[in-house]
Amino acid sequence: MRALAIALFYVLGTAIGGLLAPWLFGALIETDRHGAIAVGYLVGAGLMLAAAAAEMFLGVDSERKALEEVASPLSAEA
Repeated sequence: MRALAIALFYVLGTAIGGLLAPWLFGALIETDRHGAIAVGYLVGAGLMLAAAAAEMFLGVDSERKALEEVASPLSAEA
């Protein structure tokens, strides 16, 4: 179940980024304004900074730990 959830979020994120980003940058390039492309890069950088901040505050230390040490399996009894 956990692996399926991870795979689902990965697929959705990759699909959104892989389909939306080229379309958006293509639209920005078609405007023939250098400022529009710069804004696109700044928006992308801002999104990455937001993701880094979310990981800083919500992330869990899981280096060199088994998945069961980080979170109990869904089938575990309470």
